[in-house]
Amino acid sequence: MTTSLSTSKTPGIIVSEIKMMRSFKGVHFLIEGAHDIKFWKLHLKCENVNFVDCGGRKNLIGAVLKIEQAAIPAVAGVYDPDFDRLHGTAPRSPNILVPTDSNDLETTLLRSDALNRLLAIYVDAALLASFESSSGVTVAAHIERTSREFGRLRFLNDVVKHCVDFDELSPYRFMSSVDWSLNLANLNAEYSKLASLADLDAALLAHCPSAPPWAYSQGHDALKILTQGLRFILGKRQMSEEDVMRLLLLAYTETMLKQTSMYTSLRIIETRLPMQLFP
Repeated sequence: MTTSLSTSKTPGIIVSEIKMMRSFKGVHFLIEGAHDIKFWKLHLKCENVNFVDCGGRKNLIGAVLKIEQAAIPAVAGVYDPDFDRLHGTAPRSPNILVPTDSNDLETTLLRSDALNRLLAIYVDAALLASFESSSGVTVAAHIERTSREFGRLRFLNDVVKHCVDFDELSPYRFMSSVDWSLNLANLNAEYSKLASLADLDAALLAHCPSAPPWAYSQGHDALKILTQGLRFILGKRQMSEEDVMRLLLLAYTETMLKQTSMYTSLRIIETRLPMQLFP
């Protein structure tokens, strides 16, 4: 069962929808959007779950705060922490909500062996070997290293409030279709222009701490980077980002899920719920 609310949804509307389903005896499972529903439908015991599409992280977190205040039972959910870990923000509503292991679902999938399973089927093996040999990194490392540059700018924008619209900084604009390299100078120059920033290097040094791999990577950027690689460098697969995400969802196994912190945390929450989440 899936509760899909209108585009004008708010935390209050989400909570009202849940309250109206008094006859439902299972678990209301809150997620941010369509990709999350598709992922969790593959892994949860769907007959026990009402999937609630909250239409974004802000709505989801706001709804859970109201659910806690009203002591509404039988609710669980998963959210994208985004840059919470870099900000040092504590986990949100840990008795109900679980963060994805990486910044979002997309990067969680890309960090898993699902990426290698996708590559094994959908890329030209000779082109893959050639790219990794010439670049000196794996495809996963290249995606991380490249998406990190966009992510650092996103983090800076978040901290300093430059109000830059990242729709204008799509990876497609700055990634070469010849060798899959990033034109970092052009990316940084464009951000500086949009932010009216004189010294970007100084701002990055002041506000963006050193962090482990994937800490800055954002799923939409990473998916675009992989999609371009599949189109021009690793083969001639004319796929959209939706196509690539769908393949990652299918390539992600139960074994991979069981190795995650979000699985372990959901299992703990499951002990307090009226029905099983997992088969």
